[in-house]
Amino acid sequence: MTAALPIPPQRFLSRMLGRWWFAPAPDWDRVRHRVTLSTSNSRAPRGVRVETGDTGGIPAEILTPTAASEQAAILYLHGSGFVIGAPQMVRTLTGALAAATRTTVYAVDYRLAPEHPHPAAVDDTVTAYRALLGQGIPAERIAVVGDSAGGTLALDLIERVCEARLPVPAIVGLICPVLDLSADSSAFHCDPSREPLLTPPLMAQFMDAYLPGVPEETRRALSPVHRDLTGYPPMVLHSASDDLLAGDARRFATHAAKFAAPLRHREYRNLWHVFHAMPMKPAHEAVTDLAAALSDRLYGHHTGYRAVP
Repeated sequence: MTAALPIPPQRFLSRMLGRWWFAPAPDWDRVRHRVTLSTSNSRAPRGVRVETGDTGGIPAEILTPTAASEQAAILYLHGSGFVIGAPQMVRTLTGALAAATRTTVYAVDYRLAPEHPHPAAVDDTVTAYRALLGQGIPAERIAVVGDSAGGTLALDLIERVCEARLPVPAIVGLICPVLDLSADSSAFHCDPSREPLLTPPLMAQFMDAYLPGVPEETRRALSPVHRDLTGYPPMVLHSASDDLLAGDARRFATHAAKFAAPLRHREYRNLWHVFHAMPMKPAHEAVTDLAAALSDRLYGHHTGYRAVP
C-alpha cells in the first residue's frame, strides 16, 4: 500500500473520481478510457513482479512476490460492474495480497459487457481456474478472490465447479461483492448518500448491460443471494456499511447460514465500496485481515470458519 491518507479526504476524492469516471455512462468506451487513464500509474508493492501473460488463454496480469510458492495461487477477479475495469485498476490491492500471502496472483482480464454479456465473463473465469489446475496447482492451494462484480464471478465459478464435479478451491474471498442482480438488491432500497462511487442508476445500467433483456425472475435465479450453497468452500466476506451493497452482504450471510456454508463476514463501519484499494489505514487493515484468511487456508494453518447470520 502507498502512504495512508485520512478517511474524509479519501471519501471526497473517491466521490470526485466516481463522478468523472461515470459521467458519460452508459458510453462505456469513454468510461473505460477514463478508468484506464486514472489508473495507468498503479504500482504493486516493492518486491512484487508484475507481468502480462495469460491463464488458459485468458489475458491476465501475473503478480509474483519474492519467495512465492510454486504450488499455490490466487485467482483474482476485478470488479466494476461487469462492463469496465482491468487488472491494472486494482494493482495496488492485488499486489498487496500477493506480498502479504507470498502467493502469486493471477488477475484475470475477462471479457466485458455489453459486447460480451453474461455468461462470457463466467466462462473466462472457469477457463482460468481449469488452467491453474492444469498447471499442477492443487485446488486446495488455490484461493479465488473477487471485488464487486468480481465477487459475483467468484461465486459463479464455484457454482460451475460444483456442477462439473471439479475440486473446489481452498477459499473464496469476497470484497464488497454484487450478490443480487435483480431489482431486489439493497442498492435500490437504501440511503445512497454516503457511498461516493456507486449510485442506484449506475447499478441499474451495469445490470442491464450485463444481462440485456433478461427478465427479473431470471436475474433473481442468477443471484448468489438466492443460490444453493451446498458444497461451497470456506468464504470470507468483507463489506462496508456505507456501500449500497451492504444490505445484500448481510442477506447473503443469513442465506449462507441456512446451508451451514462456512462464511466469515466482517462489515467495516463508515467505509464505502471496495475501500480496500484506497491508500488509507482501514484499507491496509482489511487487506491484512483478508490475506491472513487466505494464507490460513492455502498453507494449512486453519483458523476455523463458521456460518455467521
